[in-house]
Amino acid sequence: MTDHRHAHQGLPDLHLHHVRRGAVVRKARIAAVVAVALLAVGLGRTLFMRHAEAAALEQEAARNAVLSVNVVLPSQGRGDAALTLPATLQGMAEAQIYARTSGYIKRWYKDIGQPVKKGELLAELDIPDIDKQAQEARANFELAKTAYLRWKTLRAQDAVSQQEFDEKETAYKQTEAELKRLRDLQDFARVSAPFDGIVTRRNIDTGSLVNAGNGGAPQALFATAQIDKLHLYAYVPQGQAAAIHIGSPVKVTRQEAPDQAVSGKVVRTAGALDAATRTLQVEVMLANADHGLMPGQYVDVSFKLPRGQTLTLPTNALQFGAKGSRVALVGADSKVHLQTVAVGTDFGHEVEIRAGLKTDDKVIINPPDSIYDGQKVAIVPMAKGA
Repeated sequence: MTDHRHAHQGLPDLHLHHVRRGAVVRKARIAAVVAVALLAVGLGRTLFMRHAEAAALEQEAARNAVLSVNVVLPSQGRGDAALTLPATLQGMAEAQIYARTSGYIKRWYKDIGQPVKKGELLAELDIPDIDKQAQEARANFELAKTAYLRWKTLRAQDAVSQQEFDEKETAYKQTEAELKRLRDLQDFARVSAPFDGIVTRRNIDTGSLVNAGNGGAPQALFATAQIDKLHLYAYVPQGQAAAIHIGSPVKVTRQEAPDQAVSGKVVRTAGALDAATRTLQVEVMLANADHGLMPGQYVDVSFKLPRGQTLTLPTNALQFGAKGSRVALVGADSKVHLQTVAVGTDFGHEVEIRAGLKTDDKVIINPPDSIYDGQKVAIVPMAKGA
């Protein structure tokens, strides 16, 4: 009986233990569910934030991929188009004067800057060697002449053979020719001006030894130039050569006096292009009565060109590469199209476009080298005063 009572007393304790254990399990499950829920919420929030950031980055990348550009429309060709080329003024006639015989300068009469007339004496040479040779030649000539006349008389009497007479006649003519040659050399001791002009250089002084010939600039006695009229040579590129004609007016300006243009005209052209430079040589002549121009002066010569059906663009709109000259156009779809163009006259800040453009084309200014066909761009207005 006692054991039976004890058995019945242990049952409530066991039941109470099971109840307590079940409550703990439920609490653990609830805590686990709450933890899982919190983790899920945190993970979802993290994923949402990452998705939002990725979308923002994608939008930013898309905005950065669109290049912002300024555009300009081509302008009509200039009405006052001119081709300006560098040139050097030259005297209408220029000459380096050399000695025709060797000797010493006895005296000189003209210095630099002094005017001279054709045939006017510039200097005299002392030529003792030539003078002695001329004296010997004179004696030989007189002797040969005497022998020739004597043998001519003998031949008329048939006292000598024709062969002997011919020898005397030949000797006479040889000595005559030698004497004439030496007398001409004596005449060359007087150095005279070849034309009217001024002396631009004097390389001698009294007592200077000079050699015959033109063995270089130091051997030149004087340099003279005719400056009442000047001329110059310009080299016109092939693209503008057809617009240059004989008689066409030109303007010549100096860098030191850009507002004092001198009028001239084309007097002749080469008539053919230089195969090496593809340029046409053009000669321009201008009067120099009151302009103060000087031979050797650097000038700019401007040729007026006829207005053609061409367009102009700012020079910073062009790209140059292996494919030639190109411009970047913006189409109606806001995409880039690289267009090859034919470039004409360069006017400095502008350049002539001969072919490849229409008046309504939108041309990008300062296109980057990395720009490519089909690239998306956005046109933005230019800054005021650009």
